[in-house]
Amino acid sequence: MKRTQSNYPLPEAKPDITPEVVAQLISGSRPAFNQIFSRYHQKLYFFSLGYLKSERDAEEIVQETFIKLWERRQDLKPELSIQAYLFQIAFNFIRKRMIRTIREDEFRHDLAGELADFDDHTANTLNYHFLLEHISQLISELPPRQKQILELRKLEDYSVKEIAEMLGLSIKTIEAHLTAALKFLKEKLHDENPDELVLLALICREAPAR
Repeated sequence: MKRTQSNYPLPEAKPDITPEVVAQLISGSRPAFNQIFSRYHQKLYFFSLGYLKSERDAEEIVQETFIKLWERRQDLKPELSIQAYLFQIAFNFIRKRMIRTIREDEFRHDLAGELADFDDHTANTLNYHFLLEHISQLISELPPRQKQILELRKLEDYSVKEIAEMLGLSIKTIEAHLTAALKFLKEKLHDENPDELVLLALICREAPAR
């Protein structure tokens, strides 16, 4: 069911969270956690929705916020505002998600710009948006580890060595995953428009070794 203001009224009538409840949370009390969740989850949802304009993303921000609250409960100070703490956590997650979206958009636009400069005929005939969405869909079909490594290498611009250290894998293993991912993408596009292969080549082009 679509979440709306009328279906989920803001819980203004609920009592404020007392320092005693926060102290119980610090001690690992699930009832205290549930009480805080009940008090603030809807406010956090609408706060997140205002920034992200996506119900799914807003729900995920709320989940991530309360997971972080539970993980860091022992760092809480009962005398400080639990509401301010929660909204600060939520805003940090929102900011990271917005930065990620901006980076992905820049990545896609940069590719389109490179392709437009490649050939005047290509620039006039290709539907860039369709091609980028199509390749994004193919990337989403990769096995999770291959997709993760490909995005770290091509989107986040980490070197193979940095990815190996980050994931605790050997450089050869990282290279093998990259090779397998690129092979999969190329095979998927083998029988499709040649211009799509040009775009794939731009996406998969190796950055200079660092």
